[in-house]
Amino acid sequence: MDAIKINVNKQMDGYTFSITPTIRLLIKKWFPDSYPANRIFVAYETNSDFDIYFCKLESYIYPALLGIRNLSDLKKRIDEILFVDTQTGNIIHSHKVLS
Repeated sequence: MDAIKINVNKQMDGYTFSITPTIRLLIKKWFPDSYPANRIFVAYETNSDFDIYFCKLESYIYPALLGIRNLSDLKKRIDEILFVDTQTGNIIHSHKVLS
């Protein structure tokens, strides 16, 4: 698989990041000890803090959302994470998986 898509939904007070049930099942198949989450919500204030002080928020979201501890194992399966706007279907951001 080349990429995993993470759905991004903009709300009035923040962003919701989610993966489909199919991706959750695939992750559990690849990594039986993983704990993928349904969704993660980040308020706008937190998003601003992450962008200013801790690089890009996306690099923290995908490991938590996928529930994978060892990113080098993920790198063996996929090359990148695509963040997709749920309303338009457009790719908002792509993130290369680093080991």
